[in-house]
Amino acid sequence: MWETILVIVGVFAALSGCLWFLIGRTARRRHDAIAPGKFDFDAFKSREIARRGVHDTTRYGKKH
Repeated sequence: MWETILVIVGVFAALSGCLWFLIGRTARRRHDAIAPGKFDFDAFKSREIARRGVHDTTRYGKKH
């Protein structure tokens, strides 16, 4: 009886640890941490505009 409970607890702990490890690696790889004060807004804006396929009219003024 106690052996079954200990095996279930052990399996649960092992699976939880593996899941925690995989989520941590994935989150670290996908989202690089930005140190406070190091965010480059101009680079972010350029990437977003290029990704969306929109022309940046604020950089050179409005074109008519």
